[in-house]
Amino acid sequence: MKKGKMLAAGFLGLALLMTGCGKQSGDTASDGGGETIKIGWYGPLTGYAATDGTNSLNGAQLAIDKFNAAGGMDGKKLKLVAEDDQGKPEEAMKAVQKLINKDQVTAIIDGAYSGSSKTVAAKVQEAKVPMVVSIATHPDVTKGGKYINRVIYTGPVQGEAMAEYAVNDLKMKNIAVLYVEADYGTSIFGAFKSKLEELQGKVVYESAFKFGDKDYSSLLTSVKMTKPDALYIVGYYNEAAAIANQVKEVGLSVPLIGVDGLDTPKYPELATANAEGTILTTSFYLKDTRQVVQDFVADWTGARKDEPGMVASQSYDAALVIIDALKKVGADRERLADAISQTKDLEGTSGKISFAQDHEVVKPVIFVKVKDGKFDFVTAK
Repeated sequence: MKKGKMLAAGFLGLALLMTGCGKQSGDTASDGGGETIKIGWYGPLTGYAATDGTNSLNGAQLAIDKFNAAGGMDGKKLKLVAEDDQGKPEEAMKAVQKLINKDQVTAIIDGAYSGSSKTVAAKVQEAKVPMVVSIATHPDVTKGGKYINRVIYTGPVQGEAMAEYAVNDLKMKNIAVLYVEADYGTSIFGAFKSKLEELQGKVVYESAFKFGDKDYSSLLTSVKMTKPDALYIVGYYNEAAAIANQVKEVGLSVPLIGVDGLDTPKYPELATANAEGTILTTSFYLKDTRQVVQDFVADWTGARKDEPGMVASQSYDAALVIIDALKKVGADRERLADAISQTKDLEGTSGKISFAQDHEVVKPVIFVKVKDGKFDFVTAK
């Protein structure tokens, strides 16, 4: 496994106004003119990961708004109930407990990072509430039961795919790696290193960095000494942009390769010309000609006046999975969980979505390259 326009301009304001709100009732609730089915969402709307969290929330909201505009399901509309986890696992637990116990949501869209997702997984399984993970990649998130499925491939899948691409396509074997000191970074890096060595390649330098680090000059000086074929950045866009901006400052001339944490317009915006040429693994690209992608991009840009990235795409797809299952079996949590797990060839913005028996998505890994400040498709593996 290698695995018309949106109705409302200003949906960002609507989505953010919804944060933390929702009636205290059961799976369906009276909401003015009809019943609603409540879907929970949690993720970082404040703190270091607020950009990703906001994009995730807006992606999910877009899918739900579009479904409601088309008539909903048997006269019922969906209502997204959002909670901010601030990028902190302990806040994620509070958010999920509220969504389950107070808001009594039918299902949850997980828009958080891996640390938060790992923390709440057991609680979600215990409560038997279906949850679809949109961007968290740590393998442990889906372990332990049938109620959690994931629409993004795991970190190891992404790491292995990049190792194979680096050796077989780019003809690079000596790679320096800088990775974020978090589950996301360590899981991707570990798999990358193992696969690279299996392919007779070598990690010539490795070092972790922390969220929020700004000065990478000493690390990059050390990288320079190893004369690598490429520098693999395993992290998110803020730190990756800072690294890209400092590479030439230390006199290092080396191709940059990266992960889906860089797949946001913020990376080329922050790194400007220094982002040019960066190749990264992801699950979405704007120029995909499939109708579901073009409709998604048109709806998003019509509402927000910017372009969607991987995070928005993944969360849109997570909502699509839940909507598809709801249409098949209704709002009963048990039947919904089974229907989600049985998803087969659902056309999502990130590819055709199916789930394996381990509740992990089956779809290709996409490679894109930064060109003129945009992400251009290279290949899919």
